[in-house]
Amino acid sequence: MAEQHQHWGVEALWQDLEPLLPGMSIEVLARTESTNTTLLERVRSEQRQRGSLEPNPYGRRAYDLQPCLLVAEHQTHGRGRMGRSWHATPGASLTFSLSLPLAPADWSGLSLVVGCAVAEALEPLAEGQSPRLALKWPNDLWLDGRKLGGVLIETVQAGGQRMAVVGVGLNILAAEPQSGETPSYSTGFASLAELEAGWTAPAALARIARPLIEALLAFPQQGFASWQARYARRDYLAGRAVTAGTQEGLVQGVNAQGELLLQTASGPQNVVSGEVSVRLAQAGAGHDGGR
Repeated sequence: MAEQHQHWGVEALWQDLEPLLPGMSIEVLARTESTNTTLLERVRSEQRQRGSLEPNPYGRRAYDLQPCLLVAEHQTHGRGRMGRSWHATPGASLTFSLSLPLAPADWSGLSLVVGCAVAEALEPLAEGQSPRLALKWPNDLWLDGRKLGGVLIETVQAGGQRMAVVGVGLNILAAEPQSGETPSYSTGFASLAELEAGWTAPAALARIARPLIEALLAFPQQGFASWQARYARRDYLAGRAVTAGTQEGLVQGVNAQGELLLQTASGPQNVVSGEVSVRLAQAGAGHDGGR
C-alpha cells in the first residue's frame, strides 16, 4: 500500500520558528530509521568531513550546524532510553527531532522540561482542572493511565559547542484494527485522538514546536527549578509504589534538580535519571519512548 503523505505547512511553521532559532531549517522525510540518529550522524559526519575532500552523503546541511527540525512520516527503527525500540505507525504517529546548540551549566531535568512543555501545549489546563495528560519520570507522556509518547535527548560535541538532539514521539491515532475487529483503546498505549478528536500529526507539531523551543532556549538560565511546580501538577508517579533499578519505594515527587524522590524501607533516596528503569510496582512495567 502506498504511503499517504500529509500536508505539514512547513513554510508557515518555519516563519513562526526561525526568529526564535535564526538559521534553522525544517525538513520532512517520507521515512527514516530514526530522526535522532539522522541528526546525530549529520553532526558527526560534519566533524569527520572537515579537511576532507570526500563526498558528503548528507548534502549541504551536514556542513551547517544550524538548528534543524527533522520530521519523519514513517520512522522504521526509532530508539528509546536504554536501547528500547519505538514503534511508529505510518500516518498514526508524530516523530520528530530538533537539533540545536545548548550549553546549560546543569543538564539535570531537561527531559522533564521537554515533557512538560509538550503536555502543556497539547492540554492547556484551566485553574483547578485535573489533567488527563500526565508525565511519567523521566521521559514518558501518559494519557488516562496509558503511554501516549516519549522523549529522548542525546548530545554530541560539535567543535567548540555541544549540540542537543531532542526527539519526541507521540501516538496520534489508534492503530487500525485488523479485518473483523473494532477499534479499541484497551491496549497499553493511548492516542492523542482520545484526548480530543480531529488531531493530526501536522496539527500536533504546529501546537508543540514553539513552546518546546521556548522552553529549550530558557533552560540554560532557568534549569528545571522553574518548572518544578508545573511538573508536579502532572506527575503520574507521585504517591505510587515503584521499582527504580534495584530500589523499591513510594514516590514523593521530584526535587529542583529533577531527581526522583523515593521513600524506601531504608529511608529516602534520590534517583538520578540515566540508565535507571522505573516501573510501577502494581500496574506492571512502564515504557520508555524514543525517536
